[in-house]
Amino acid sequence: MIIKIKKTSEFFNKIIDVLKTGGIIALPTDTVYGFAVDGSDFDAAEKLAEIKGRDDKPFTFFLPKNKIDKYTILTKRKIIEYFIPGPLTIILKKRAGVSLPYITEKIGIRIPQVDFIIKLLSLYNKPLAVTSANLSSRDTLKSAYEIAERFSDINLVINGGNLLSRPSTVLDLTTTPPVVKRKGVTSILEIEKVYGRNIRMDNFLKFNVLFVCSGNTCRSPMAAGILKTLISERNCEVQSAGTLMMNGMTPSPNAQNIVQQYGGSITQQLSQSLTRELLEWADLVLVMEYRHYIAVLDILPRAAVKTFLLKEYKRRVKYNEISDPVGLDIDFYYKTAKDMLSSLKLIARDIERRFEKG
Repeated sequence: MIIKIKKTSEFFNKIIDVLKTGGIIALPTDTVYGFAVDGSDFDAAEKLAEIKGRDDKPFTFFLPKNKIDKYTILTKRKIIEYFIPGPLTIILKKRAGVSLPYITEKIGIRIPQVDFIIKLLSLYNKPLAVTSANLSSRDTLKSAYEIAERFSDINLVINGGNLLSRPSTVLDLTTTPPVVKRKGVTSILEIEKVYGRNIRMDNFLKFNVLFVCSGNTCRSPMAAGILKTLISERNCEVQSAGTLMMNGMTPSPNAQNIVQQYGGSITQQLSQSLTRELLEWADLVLVMEYRHYIAVLDILPRAAVKTFLLKEYKRRVKYNEISDPVGLDIDFYYKTAKDMLSSLKLIARDIERRFEKG
């Protein structure tokens, strides 16, 4: 059965009746659709695990914010207060005596920034065991109708329209500093801004850097090519783009020459235009001029927290731009590369610190 979101008692009672009788609901969150059951019902959780085709992988638990302390040992409270509710899943140590399906020492907590879910949690007053709406390791389904068609065992599907977002970011708060276990909607730099210093990243993840200039044939490919010589591919992926519509062009011969002298190569790179998808992909966006910063925000305003002028990142300088060498001789390209080098070294060290243990 598919139902629309309403603010009526009948709407919430219908959901609660399904949960109380061990049923499974599909619900839209502030990221993707999820499957949910009563988190205290071990049989319902086992049934959901079977439908998902997963083994004993832990569920995430939705519960009222004022109940988090009942189930977990709170730590890093500043992060919790700032980001919850929102698209962040936090991992905390489970309190002694708490019994939840597939949970041993740690528990993942999430409260979507969705009004009807927040109200449902307060009315039901029990945790919901939740997982993404898909078969294990498959793409998450994007609409209520897809879910109803492919999963006949789901008792109730709540229609929230098409959801095209990425999943929530998963952050382990049981360590110091916290560790990102999955990248998602909440950006790493936004978390670090609230936390006050670098957080760590799980070693199987990569930190994505995007350089932006105008045509994507000189400054940004040079910066990307040089940074790749300074940091391990295991920890970092680098791309570049331009604010102008100049797709498919090779970097200028002078830019290729300079990067080669630094030990790298950009001969296979082709220019690409700046897009929302690239900005979503990036964990850090570094621009050459202030007008490029404005172009980024025009496409994705919430990228502001992770976008910087290259020479301003982690430095106490303002409006320090990298001059465009296009059309000038090789000496100016040398000067441009030298102008960027100290910042690129700082960025490489900064990224590597996010993967250091201890």
